[in-house]
Amino acid sequence: LNHYSVCHLKIFAMIEWPWKLWVFALTLIPFIAYIVFLHIFYAYKNGILVIKIMEVLLCLVFFVIPLAPSPYFHLHHWFAGWLLGMHSNFSDVWWSRALMAYCWGMYINGVAVYGRDPVLSCEYSYFLSVDQECPYLECYDGNGTEMIEESMITPDWKNCSADSYHP
Repeated sequence: LNHYSVCHLKIFAMIEWPWKLWVFALTLIPFIAYIVFLHIFYAYKNGILVIKIMEVLLCLVFFVIPLAPSPYFHLHHWFAGWLLGMHSNFSDVWWSRALMAYCWGMYINGVAVYGRDPVLSCEYSYFLSVDQECPYLECYDGNGTEMIEESMITPDWKNCSADSYHP
């Protein structure tokens, strides 16, 4: 089941899901809705619902909305764990602490096992390469799709930088 992805580019591939994944998703969705309802109800009961909504909206505005339109956007599970974990912070109820522990565990697992890959994946690495004038880009045509027969510029062994790179 680990080779199936849920992202905005593959959302229509859900018709190819095996029945076990459907059972898992249909079990998980009501559970998540219930936990969200508990958080909303608790915040309303304690008079902090507006503050919590503002927190969530600000996180969406700063951390998700600027990235989501990109075709390279990938919601890594470390990012989801970090984003959700910070909002499940009611310290006096066990279910909020349990969700926070699960989300922080998801964050730590993602970073420890896979590394903290950028949320924009290839777009981010391409941006860094262009921004730092990495010499291997000279090996590609203007579209960055086909290699030109020239070899890459080797880095200077003294400072590990190429000729066009000056930090």
